[in-house]
Amino acid sequence: MIWTRKECKAWAKEALQRNYWRIVLVAFLAMLLFGGGPGSTNWVKIGLNQTDTASDDSSVSVTTEPSAEEASITADRTQPPQDSILVPEKVRMVGIVIFILILLVTFAFLFALQALLFNPFLVGCSRFMVKSVDDRAKVKEIAYGFDHSYKNIVKTMFHYDIRIFLWSLLFIIPGFYKQYQYRMVPYILAETPDMDYKEVLQKSTDMMRGEKWKAFVLDLSFIPWHIFGMITCGIAEVFYVYPYHSLTSAALYRKLNWKNMQVQAQPEALMGENNDI
Repeated sequence: MIWTRKECKAWAKEALQRNYWRIVLVAFLAMLLFGGGPGSTNWVKIGLNQTDTASDDSSVSVTTEPSAEEASITADRTQPPQDSILVPEKVRMVGIVIFILILLVTFAFLFALQALLFNPFLVGCSRFMVKSVDDRAKVKEIAYGFDHSYKNIVKTMFHYDIRIFLWSLLFIIPGFYKQYQYRMVPYILAETPDMDYKEVLQKSTDMMRGEKWKAFVLDLSFIPWHIFGMITCGIAEVFYVYPYHSLTSAALYRKLNWKNMQVQAQPEALMGENNDI
């Protein structure tokens, strides 16, 4: 089965008209959690150098030669004591250790939050979008990942995240490639939540074999729409662009899933013909 961008988008538009407000609500929740939030805030640190300008042009300076005793006292004051050098180094090291610990704790907390909460919700949103493409879906579908094989969904999505993260360490392109290779994982779990994680990853790989570039071009075609959403201060993004894009991805999954089922059915049909012979 050969799919086209036009077919997927037409399917998405029909689904959006059929179940508009529910789709907008679910897409808005997904947008907040998975990358369409208010955006990151860039903090700019401004360093202020304070200088003492106590001297005045009108002040009179008396140039008197200091005595030997005064010179020795002044020399002692200009040499910083050893404690004043060692203490800042110790404080700096303690500060670095505390910063690293805070960073690790924050990373662990966010990773646990994604694994235990966001990923099952992502599976539920994927199920809602697929159901919307097929017919009308209910909002309660977004909780599907918490009610059906929750542990297996968490485990599978954990392997999904780890693989993409590790491949991303080899610069951007390998991680980007793996993200498209495993793109169908949330949708597969949305329909078969009890499938083993190895089978899920392999099925997504099979479905996306030879389709990654076309899927990438499909995503590129939404760039003008997302720019339009930015121009409208996010209003168009919430009420049309993000729901439209999400439904198109669900339609792509449905197309590729049907294609994969046909490919699997062909060897079985050939085996049946051989047995008849």
